[in-house]
Amino acid sequence: MTGRRVGLAVVLALVLSVSARLTAQFVVYDPTNYAEAVAEFEQLLQQYQFLLAQAKRVPVDIETRYHGYSLDWTFHDPSGVLFAQPLVSALNEGDTSGTAYRTLSDPLDIPPDAWGSMPLDMRRRLTDSYSTIELQDSANRLAIDQTGLARSEGPLMLQNIRNVEHDIDNPGDDFHSQTALLEKINAAAAMQLRVGEQTNQFLLSTLEQQVIDAKRKRDAEARLMNATIYQWRYGTAYGTDLFSHTAADLDTWRPY
Repeated sequence: MTGRRVGLAVVLALVLSVSARLTAQFVVYDPTNYAEAVAEFEQLLQQYQFLLAQAKRVPVDIETRYHGYSLDWTFHDPSGVLFAQPLVSALNEGDTSGTAYRTLSDPLDIPPDAWGSMPLDMRRRLTDSYSTIELQDSANRLAIDQTGLARSEGPLMLQNIRNVEHDIDNPGDDFHSQTALLEKINAAAAMQLRVGEQTNQFLLSTLEQQVIDAKRKRDAEARLMNATIYQWRYGTAYGTDLFSHTAADLDTWRPY
């Protein structure tokens, strides 16, 4: 079998040689075409050298030199508290229903039974103060839930970031193909969008707290202004008495 293969190889070589000679007899030398062919070859060679240079890696240990360090997420210790365990757990895991916050907060009394016996101006003041407390409760429940969800999902996001970093540092050529590079860029962009969206949620919670504080201050200033107007409208004696009571109520009033 070996001799037969050698014979076939020799015959094939002879056929190719004869074919090449016959083909050469019909080739006409053209200096212009030859010069263009040489120029194209040089251009291809330059492109190849450029691509070869672009394929070179950074001559350092990327994983060690460019490694990014992130703080690990920390969690509250429910065993370290006596009565606040439901709320501490909610800060770790989230609490969409708000049960933990309501369990450890003084409940608001419902005033409809006393509504009919109140004068109109008293109803308005009660409505303003009552709504401020309701807004504060709603914002607190959302803030606790968002904080807990962010803390519970934070380690997963951090691990995804580490995975992308590991793939960037991986020395294997399969991790640095054009498709692989695009996939890593898209993954990093997607994580950046998610982190930005979560940041916006926390900024929104902060803004809500500021809105509630602004409403509380505005309500207090409005009561003081109304007391001043009453003083000038109904006389000094009545205004002084009303202002003193209003000021005392504002000094002793607490949001909790």
